[in-house]
Amino acid sequence: MSVDRKHLSVASRCPDQGDLESAVYSALAHAGDLDPSYIFVTARGGDITLAGWVRLKAEVSRAEEITLRTDGVRKVHNELSPEL
Repeated sequence: MSVDRKHLSVASRCPDQGDLESAVYSALAHAGDLDPSYIFVTARGGDITLAGWVRLKAEVSRAEEITLRTDGVRKVHNELSPEL
């Protein structure tokens, strides 16, 4: 019996943590409407935590939207704060 290994595991199709963190940060950096300089991205499986600061309150939700659209992201824990 022949088995096609690419269908054995969902994990085999998901990027590793470092790749996912980089992909999210890259998506944030290329969005053009927010500055990700003080956004820290941590991945645990497909769960992403965004922590740090953004300039405007609207950028908190914008960063979450961008992150959710990144391949491999299942859930976002948004701990961003707008600078006071």
